[in-house]
Amino acid sequence: MRRLAVGIVIGVVVIVGAGAAAIARGLIFHDTAKPASIEDAVHRFQTSGGGRSKLAGVYLYATSGGESIDALGGANHRYPATTSVTAVGTRCGVRLRWDALVGRTATWTLCATPAGVELSTWEVVHTFFGRSDRTTYTCAVPLLLRAGSFRCRSARGGQSGRVTVVGREEVVVAGKAVSTLHVRTVGRVTGGDHGTETADWWLGTQSGLPVRLLLSSRTSRPLFLGRVHYKEDVDLRLRSTIPKR
Repeated sequence: MRRLAVGIVIGVVVIVGAGAAAIARGLIFHDTAKPASIEDAVHRFQTSGGGRSKLAGVYLYATSGGESIDALGGANHRYPATTSVTAVGTRCGVRLRWDALVGRTATWTLCATPAGVELSTWEVVHTFFGRSDRTTYTCAVPLLLRAGSFRCRSARGGQSGRVTVVGREEVVVAGKAVSTLHVRTVGRVTGGDHGTETADWWLGTQSGLPVRLLLSSRTSRPLFLGRVHYKEDVDLRLRSTIPKR
């Protein structure tokens, strides 16, 4: 029975922000979180061939917040004071990749359409206890910059909710006021995971670049050890409108 019990004691780690999960095996669990290198982001941009867009480059953001899970006694990742968002041109617009930690990224593809700027796909990566998980969402009803409902699907479930256009607001960047459009999305996560995710975007009216981004996630997943909860709160504020290239 003792040997059987030891064999059953496997670590289960849930990474739910936007619906992600991973299982770590072993009797000893060691969780680390290494800040993502801004130099690596610049090098990746320089070798990506995405520099043709006027918006292209690596932007630095003052960052506060972090993520946590309560599995295996809990793990908490604080984000570094400065993180990067890399912008590269695409056929329809621009792709933005936020690098916070090694193994913690988010990528959004913004497309210009007759209805305005739309977010049709996004991808999130989380890493806890050495195991990474990647989830990609595709939206049947695109969202961003227009009020209404949205529906997005992933391999694990879905997310649906509402988009609210809060209005035009000025945000100070490097001592200068930048005109932005403030948009809020509130999504309900369903499928294998449950919970809510809220995002506030302040997009520059001239550039379309996120001048500020506020993210909040409260989600959970049931496992045989019980329900495991994921939490994330992060505030990104653009330091300069001039990117590294």
